Amino acid sequence: MSAFLKQWLKIRNMHLFFPMTIGVICLLLLAVIALQRFLKCRKNGTPFIDLKDYHFFKPGYDKVKLWGALILFIVYLTVLPLLHFVWASVIFIFLFNVLFDKQKGEPFTFKSLAISALISVVCSLGVWYLFFRVFNITLP
Repeated sequence: MSAFLKQWLKIRNMHLFFPMTIGVICLLLLAVIALQRFLKCRKNGTPFIDLKDYHFFKPGYDKVKLWGALILFIVYLTVLPLLHFVWASVIFIFLFNVLFDKQKGEPFTFKSLAISALISVVCSLGVWYLFFRVFNITLP
C-alpha cells in the first residue's frame, strides 16, 4: 500500500488528489446512507426500494428555486470559458444569491441586492486570490 501511495502522490498525479479524495468521501457517505436505509427498512419490515406511492419531489417543493438553480449552474458552466472564472463567478454567485434570497410575494430590496453583490465580489475574488496567488493554481 505504501508503494502505491508513493507512486500515486508523485507530482504528475497531484491534480487528481482532491477529485479522488472527494469521490472516496462521497462513496463512503453513500454507503452510510444505504446502510441506514437498510437498517430502517429491516426494522420496519418495509422493502429497501418501495416505488408504491413514491414521489421524487415532495408536494409543494419550490419549483423556481430548484429548476432555476439547475439552469443557472448549466449556464455558468457554459459561460465560464467565455468570461473566465472571476467575471463568471461574480455574475452567477450574485444570481444564485438573488434566486435563493427571494421570498414569495416579497419585492427585492436594495439592501438584499447590495449584500448579494458584495458577497459575490468578495467570494469570487477571495477564491481567485487563494488559488492563483497562494496555491499557484490558475483558474479557467
